[in-house]
Amino acid sequence: MANWRGHTVGGALLGVAYVGVLAAGPNSLTEHTRGLLSDWQLLIGLMVICVLFALWPDIDTNSKGQNIFFGIAFVADILLIVNGRLEAAAYLGLIAMTPIIGKHRGWTHTKLAMILVPLPIVVIPYLYRPEVLQPAALLYGAAVVGYFSHLLLDGLIFKHFRIKTSDRS
Repeated sequence: MANWRGHTVGGALLGVAYVGVLAAGPNSLTEHTRGLLSDWQLLIGLMVICVLFALWPDIDTNSKGQNIFFGIAFVADILLIVNGRLEAAAYLGLIAMTPIIGKHRGWTHTKLAMILVPLPIVVIPYLYRPEVLQPAALLYGAAVVGYFSHLLLDGLIFKHFRIKTSDRS
């Protein structure tokens, strides 16, 4: 299992790869989505989401990863509130609390959770404001990529691929 450093770096590296694939995929993206990717705030947001979701499955334990996750989530929540994005701040708070509903390395360390946990990022905004589907889908993708990096580094995607460390997750 990777420690907090491994998950942070893994989330950041796969986040860069995700943004690179989005930016390089001219045939698969609409003009509107390409325009969104020119917004540096969205690109930073995508990277932050990747790192947060790379750490998220382990935040149910007292660890350095938990401290980093909640530190970043706290700052992000304040920025969302200051910018009047109260619904987004509420969703971030809700998602941040959910790992405590279960034991460590339980439901949070499954491939199904990797797909389902980030779903509120795209489903809830779409229900209230369908015009935000494209940016929400980009954020959802970033969350899944970050979550995937966590499961990958813990050896839960491919059985023989695991980063072992002596530090706590």
